[in-house]
Parts: sequence; C-alpha cells; structure tokens
Amino acid sequence: MKPTDQAGPQMSLVQAQESFVAACAEAGSINLANNAGAAFMAAGIVNRLRAALTDNVMCEFFMPLMNTKVGFLTDKPGYDRKTGEVKPTYSVNIVRDAIIDAAFMGLLPTGNQFNIISERMYPTKEGFTALLKKIGCKYFITLTPLPDVSPQCAAVCCKINYEWQGDKNGFTVTATVKKDGYSSMDQIKGKAERQAKKKLYEYLTGCDFGDADEDSSMPEDQTGTAAVESKKEEMRKNPAEAPKLL
Repeated sequence: MKPTDQAGPQMSLVQAQESFVAACAEAGSINLANNAGAAFMAAGIVNRLRAALTDNVMCEFFMPLMNTKVGFLTDKPGYDRKTGEVKPTYSVNIVRDAIIDAAFMGLLPTGNQFNIISERMYPTKEGFTALLKKIGCKYFITLTPLPDVSPQCAAVCCKINYEWQGDKNGFTVTATVKKDGYSSMDQIKGKAERQAKKKLYEYLTGCDFGDADEDSSMPEDQTGTAAVESKKEEMRKNPAEAPKLL
C-alpha cells in the first residue's frame, strides 16, 4: 500500500484532528451488516480517515502510541524479549490500516483497546469493556476455572449477568484458552473475561466479530488435536454440560 499524504498542505494538524474525530464517530455508528448502502458510507469514511492520517500525522501522533499501554500493544515490540536485540516494528501503513479497522468497531488507538497481531487489528478485553460502556450496559462476570481440556488448553466457566435497556438477564459461556507452562491463572482468566465480554457485546448488539483472538496466528500444531477441538466445540454448545465433558 502506498504512503498516504492526500491531505497535502491544505489540511492543518487541527483540521486533521477534527476530521479524524468526526470520521471515527461516523465509522463507529454505521451498521455494515445487511446494509448495502452502508458500503458507500464506509468507503467515504475510509477515504476521509486516510486523508487525515497522513504519514506525517501518523509519525508525530500515532506511531509513538505503538507498544505502550497508553496506546496499543503489538506482537512486534521492537526488540527480542530474550536477547534484547533490536527488531523492526510495524510500518506506518499497517498501523494506519489497524486504526481504520478499529474505528469501524468504535475502538480508539488509546487505552489498549486493540492490539496488532500478525499485521491485523485485534479487539482486546479493554476494547470490549469500552464498547459495553458505550452502549450503557451494566454487567457482572463470575469466572470459575474448570479442569483443563488438554495440557495446552484451559477451560473457564463465565457466568454473565447484565442489565441493559431495562432488561435484566444472564447466561453462561465456557471459554477455552490456549496455554503453556508459563501461563498464569490471571492470564487465563483475563483471556476468558475477554471472550465473555465479546459474547455479551455480540449478544446485545447482534454483531459478530468472528472467533479470531490473540492466539489465532499460532502454528497449527499448537491448536490441539481433533479430539480436543471436538470437545471444545461441545463445551461451547452446551456450557451447562461442560464439567461433564472434562
């Protein structure tokens, strides 16, 4: 993808900021699903975001947010965690695309609302927390660890109670989380909480963000055997029966 400098000298930094804020507000409010007309609106918003997010704007304001919790984290922190060797981070083009993708979910490049994993934007637990707050949903999630599905896969029962638009209700989901010998229970619960908040937001809004998560790019041999995948699917379909399946 070519560098984006369409804004040229005509757009000042203040104008770029105002255009970015307005375009993000519109992007987060349109419903792309089952709405053919929304495609035209989305294309216009993408063009406006690209016009505002020039290379200069990206380098001065958004690239410094990368790999910070104030901004957003990535799987390319700029160094090798074991050796300390300096490594390349994501390019301006990839970060710009991630910010634009996030805008259409209503997510911002601050507060770790999304991460960039394998060059793709991934909504985080904090992101879904922000989305639920935005729609005015009050909720409480109880996390109960279950026996592991396999040595590489943990299971957590997530009991969700919520209040939204006068409706008080609840449901239970079983979150399956990939793990290794270094995974702590706090990390496992954090990933399970993200899955629970994602399910709640999808349930309330009718959106479907797919099953991708921060482990989606892991090599195939780490995802478990067919038997493990079958058991995980049964647990998702029948949360109440999950303990019996383990």
